[in-house]
Formats: sequence, structure tokens, C-alpha cells
Amino acid sequence: MSQEEARAYLNWQYPAPYTFYNIPAADQAEELQAIFADNQDDYFAVSDEEQMIGMYEYSFPDGMMEFGLGLRPELTGHGRGLQFAQAGLDFGRKHYAYRGPITLLVADFNQRARHLYGQLGFVEVGQEQADAYGTPVTFVRMQLG
Repeated sequence: MSQEEARAYLNWQYPAPYTFYNIPAADQAEELQAIFADNQDDYFAVSDEEQMIGMYEYSFPDGMMEFGLGLRPELTGHGRGLQFAQAGLDFGRKHYAYRGPITLLVADFNQRARHLYGQLGFVEVGQEQADAYGTPVTFVRMQLG
């Protein structure tokens, strides 16, 4: 992911009820630093011929792949999520030559995403409390494989 792509991603604005995923302007500089920090997280921009359509994030806490993704706001809710998420899983497995289980975190209120991950074969394995930009949130941990 380039600096320009990262800035574009950080400025995405999701409509309600997904405004939770909007990164506040006051936190964007810190988030930009985190994207390019040498902290074992890898970010990849996904583009079509015209624009950046999404991003993937991969990390390996405790040796297990953790997967994150974001789809450009105006592309959500139109049936593209399943293919986009599957492509990210396939890319991660191939890029890292990884064959083990994969985990992800999803906000508990995001039923649309939880359903999609279930379609991919993920199952809920726990919950975690966190603070996201001053907002308490419960994340559901899901695992594949």
C-alpha cells in the first residue's frame, strides 16, 4: 500500500450504521504511521482499472494469520463482499505460503459482515472488549480452519 492509497483508505466514510469504521481526522496521522510501522502488519491496496476498491491487512500474532479487510464504502452492500473476502484469503495463503487457521475480528453489531464470514466457513470462537477511538466496542473473534 502506498502513502497515497493509505490516505485514501483512512478518509473513507461509511454510512450509518457502519460509521464506527470511519477513522476520525484527529487519529489519521497516527493510523498512517501504524500502517507503515515495522510492526509485523502488512497492508495491501486492492484496485481495479479505475480506483482503489479495498484493502487487506495480514498479521501473524502467535504464528496464526489474522486477516483484516475493508471495502470502499460505496461498494458495500452490493454483493461484492464474499468474492472480495475470498480473494483476500486466497492471496494471503499464497503470498505467505500459509496453510494454518486464520482468524479475524468483527464488531459484534456488524451482522452483515458476520454473516459473510460465516458463509466463508468462519466460526465464532470468542469475544474481546476494546476501545476504538473513544468508543467501547465488543469484537467477535472468528476462525477458519
